Amino acid sequence: MAETTVEAPGGGRTDGARIDLAAVELLALVSMRRNTATDRARALLGLPEDGIDSPVTTAGVGSLLARRLATVAEGRLAPLGPVNEIASILMNAVEWIEAIGTTDDASNVAAVIRSPEGTVLLEPRPYDVWNAWPLSQGDPLPVIGARFVASAFGNLPRSRPFSGSVRVVAADATTRSAVVTVSDDEAWTLASGPGGDISEPAPITPDPTFQVLATTLA
Repeated sequence: MAETTVEAPGGGRTDGARIDLAAVELLALVSMRRNTATDRARALLGLPEDGIDSPVTTAGVGSLLARRLATVAEGRLAPLGPVNEIASILMNAVEWIEAIGTTDDASNVAAVIRSPEGTVLLEPRPYDVWNAWPLSQGDPLPVIGARFVASAFGNLPRSRPFSGSVRVVAADATTRSAVVTVSDDEAWTLASGPGGDISEPAPITPDPTFQVLATTLA
């Protein structure tokens, strides 16, 4: 299993080592059960609608088995260890957010998903690989998202404008978003609202922690 103990993006408190999963492996995990939680995960992660018997999903199942991240019990896929925890979170989730930090040259994106059993931050990497970080249950998801945006602000090449956003997804698929923009002349603005109905950007005091995003979405 590919694991590291590097600190999670944004300095979040981790409950375990990072696990690297291919997109087809994540697809296999969300295909184990079809419900609102996995529907939200598919949409948030940009995964296709393929079912458990599709060729793409079957490739994910085969990869999980080959890497000994899962086994088959009574004819069903049975994830093992930390991957089982991630599968449980995906299938029983009750909260979802997307956090993005972007400039003209680069962007960092993460999805954070929480169930009563745990929280996982999923970050896409090149070649359809996702870093999965188990996180502690202590912090509200918008706070985790704001920390991720602050991390992107500090790590991305210093280019302007910079845009940092957190989008909260509800169980009924409605969304609320908050967006902070830092312009070429270092002016900071905040816009927020439900769905696509985002307010006009309003000036704010510079906040490199980006916790204004979490406060707005609280």
